[in-house]
Amino acid sequence: MTMMRLQFWSFDIIFAVVIFSVAITILAFAWFNLSGQLAIVNGGGTIILQIQAQDAKQSVMSPGYPAAWQTTINTTNTLTWAGVVAGITTAPSNTTISPAKLAALESLSKYNYLASKQVVGVSYDYYITIRGGQFNISIGENPNLNKALTTEVRTASGFLNGVPVTVKVMVWTGTSLGTS
Repeated sequence: MTMMRLQFWSFDIIFAVVIFSVAITILAFAWFNLSGQLAIVNGGGTIILQIQAQDAKQSVMSPGYPAAWQTTINTTNTLTWAGVVAGITTAPSNTTISPAKLAALESLSKYNYLASKQVVGVSYDYYITIRGGQFNISIGENPNLNKALTTEVRTASGFLNGVPVTVKVMVWTGTSLGTS
């Protein structure tokens, strides 16, 4: 019987070390990339919610885009909503609310709430209230009735048919976003 001897070449060890180093580098890169993404999702969620609340308030309290957007869309055809920003005021830097734009935004929300989030400019849920005088208007999904866990609120003042009103824009989610 012949005995086989274990042979070890220096090239083999160099090749093994290179392969091992590349594997560890790839694993470390993947780990840091994944943990960074998880930090953004968990810690940055509230920041994104805050930014969307502020942006939604500014969009809603603008004339929107195009300025006469309520006449360019079909409120029962989501294909006509592309590129539209649903603002409710009559002019830039003006707090007078257009009843026609307000009615159009209400129609969009009632017809297809999920698609209306795009024209409001949010990826989270939204709820807009307009209160003052005889007005008690609600648009969107009420966070109090839908188990909201995290809510951001922005308010603005305006005039609807000459009556002073408070516009409250709430952006909310039913999931916990962690701390920021």
